[in-house]
Amino acid sequence: MSHPTITLRYFDARGRAQPLRYYFAARGIPYTNELVSLTAAGSNAWPEMREDRARVGPFHKLPVLHYGDRTIAETLVINAFLHRELGDEALLSDSEGLRHSMLISSFYSDVVMNVGTTLWAEAIYAGLDYPAFIRGVLGRIRGLLGRIDQTLGDWGWAAAARGRPVMLADCLLWEELNSLQHVFGEHVGLDKLPTLSRLYVEAPGRAAFQKVLASHPAPITGRGMAAETEIIGRIRGYLAA
Repeated sequence: MSHPTITLRYFDARGRAQPLRYYFAARGIPYTNELVSLTAAGSNAWPEMREDRARVGPFHKLPVLHYGDRTIAETLVINAFLHRELGDEALLSDSEGLRHSMLISSFYSDVVMNVGTTLWAEAIYAGLDYPAFIRGVLGRIRGLLGRIDQTLGDWGWAAAARGRPVMLADCLLWEELNSLQHVFGEHVGLDKLPTLSRLYVEAPGRAAFQKVLASHPAPITGRGMAAETEIIGRIRGYLAA
């Protein structure tokens, strides 16, 4: 299948764009991965480009996808566009398509947002009891993962994934399981979730995902690698205490 010129523009971080990077890599789709700095000066720095609607889209946010002559903004819309445009939607039944959409929505609203907020929380909320905040977030995430584990088992997700190309829902699932372990370590309890732990280890796109991670190590958020590493160290220390 031929593709137009594709450019994905996002901050130099994993964040909302990493599953899209995995997707292009796993499917062998050529694209330009344009990384934007939150702080540095220059043409590819956020302070200089944030008012350029041609680059940052109608809502002045990232990620933005340029697909040929089309510009698509908003993460969930980009996902839905690629799912349809690249033929994945046609490979799924109506019920399977709904399951993919529901899983993506759940992970973005309940995991991606919680992880990002946890890493930024001290900078956002003055006087925050950070250890208590972390324990509360982790408790909510573990409850969510337990429900998702049961649901994906009921849906037969692992068997279905082996019988089709890697899709965006698979990429998002693996990225968030990886991010959760990166931030919270063993306290996530992935070993107690049989369906999710199997999907993480046996994901059809795992080799491609790991190659992307290794080729350009980046923080999860835009706080920078050094700051994020320090924060994660404290998070794990609080949970181990």
